[in-house]
Amino acid sequence: MQLKSLLISISFLFTFPIFSQNIFIDSNQVAIFLNGTSLWSATSHTFGISGGFSIGGILDFSYQGNFISIEGQNYYDDDEEYNAHSFLVSGILTKKKMQVSVDLAITVSSAKTEALVLGFSLAKKVSIESSVEAVFNFSTGLGFSLDDFPGKQEAALAFSIDLLMKEIFYFGPGIGYSDKEFFYGLDVGFVFPFSSSKNNQ
Repeated sequence: MQLKSLLISISFLFTFPIFSQNIFIDSNQVAIFLNGTSLWSATSHTFGISGGFSIGGILDFSYQGNFISIEGQNYYDDDEEYNAHSFLVSGILTKKKMQVSVDLAITVSSAKTEALVLGFSLAKKVSIESSVEAVFNFSTGLGFSLDDFPGKQEAALAFSIDLLMKEIFYFGPGIGYSDKEFFYGLDVGFVFPFSSSKNNQ
């Protein structure tokens, strides 16, 4: 895997845990969220912090800062470190039975690589107990290098399972695959609803 392809794949897969934050809230709610995520592969480790807001059943907007470390033996004599900044938006198509969304992200890295991510996500929330819910999220799509757009694309798949506690705190693992490499992740986050029409009934 070339360095540029790896950076695109990392940027691509790393955005998936924070796509469709609307799945954690009801369609009549608005919320802000904070998220921390780690992502590992055979050649890299990435840590990121993100934040944004969700308008239930309509849109998600968020920003994510990523810190990427790539093992040196695969590309250079020494380990290489980069940072990246991602801006994301998700359009929610439906929240009936299963949430369906179309996702868009733009990532700029210190390696002078710019990537555009076009994704599609399916998510479902299942009640386990009165205060605990399981959230399943499957995402797929394409990542493009803006340096030679449309050029070569990187396809990816990602699947995650989170436990949502008391409709505020969530955490869980994820797995992704892109360009013959598996990525494993773990995310932790908080969702803070601050508006709901239920309160007005």
